[in-house]
Amino acid sequence: MVTDQETIIVGGGAASMHCALHLQEAGGHYLLITDRMGGRIMYRQDLKMNFGAQSFYANYKHMKQILTPEPQYLPSVSQVCFHPDAQTQYTALSPRVLRHLWQLLKFQNYMRKRFIPHYAQFMGDCEVMQVKDAMEQNPFIKDLFFMAADQFIVREGIQQIADDLVSQIAHGSTGSSIKKLSALDYLNCAQALFLNPKGFTFDEDAMTGRLRAGGNTVEFATVTAVQQNKGGGYRVSTSSGASYVAKNVVLATPADITAKIVESVVQIASVRDAAELNTYLIRGSMKARYRKHIAHIFGETIPLIFTAKRKEGEYEVITEHEIDLGDYFDVYEVVEWVRWPKAIFTNPNIVLDQDLAENLYMAGDHNGLGMESAAVSGIYAANRILGKA
Repeated sequence: MVTDQETIIVGGGAASMHCALHLQEAGGHYLLITDRMGGRIMYRQDLKMNFGAQSFYANYKHMKQILTPEPQYLPSVSQVCFHPDAQTQYTALSPRVLRHLWQLLKFQNYMRKRFIPHYAQFMGDCEVMQVKDAMEQNPFIKDLFFMAADQFIVREGIQQIADDLVSQIAHGSTGSSIKKLSALDYLNCAQALFLNPKGFTFDEDAMTGRLRAGGNTVEFATVTAVQQNKGGGYRVSTSSGASYVAKNVVLATPADITAKIVESVVQIASVRDAAELNTYLIRGSMKARYRKHIAHIFGETIPLIFTAKRKEGEYEVITEHEIDLGDYFDVYEVVEWVRWPKAIFTNPNIVLDQDLAENLYMAGDHNGLGMESAAVSGIYAANRILGKA
């Protein structure tokens, strides 16, 4: 079999970058093809703002290797104002929340003593086996994956603190209704209460240079199809008309895109649904009711999801879809706007295979929320290629 490359990695996000870095560390070689480095990590140096992923947690051991941390994502929980509906607003340290302090302490105990240790073990297992197999080894995590978030809330007896605090944070992190989240995704988001989220910067050019080290190649193009090659291996075609043949192919694009470009080789029957998110950089003045607090998280009945004051007269705004921001600002100017039609895959609770065919792998956040989950899936694909999984 004659091939152009030993391995082709398709995509530029957390999964592909970590797949490449893991291969690179082991002396492996690859061609990485992507339309932009970073995927849903989009830090604009000129505007000093993230328009995709916003923060990472202290337990993101892999993502910490490629992101440059900034100060604490939110200066203080007391500076966050919650809006469960259009009329109600309160802070995290308000009497409304503190009256359920015993439920918060109960939930904190569950997270620290049960969820976080189990989740750490699960993530480690996912580096060397498919998610579906790691779940079989960790019934605690499997149970949470197939349980609805609202069922978990009732089971654990934390309905009031969930309604007033935890579910607000989960919705603010995903843009999804709590009714559409699994308990696992819900608890993944809830880690923000206990693991001190950090903002970050990301240098696309520096990462491109890092991935080209050791004689490896990064090409900027859009992959349109992956097909079985008559002489063996896989042929990867791009929109520019170029095509490459490789023994191994890792598809680290969003799940819906992967399903389309690989359909001639394998049929991926269904993928999780995705929430749309829109990120804005706004200059202007918020209406009076929003000026007291530095950040706001809005409930799922409101199309606005999150706002944060960056400096005087400048705000980061995240919405479910394009909306009239005049409902929240007295005056405003849209400096930049990025729309993510399929930003975060959250439901239904489907576990997709990562081994699609011989030497053909799928990586990304299709089986779990977050950059770290995506990074781990890329490491798993690299370990399969290296014969370590």
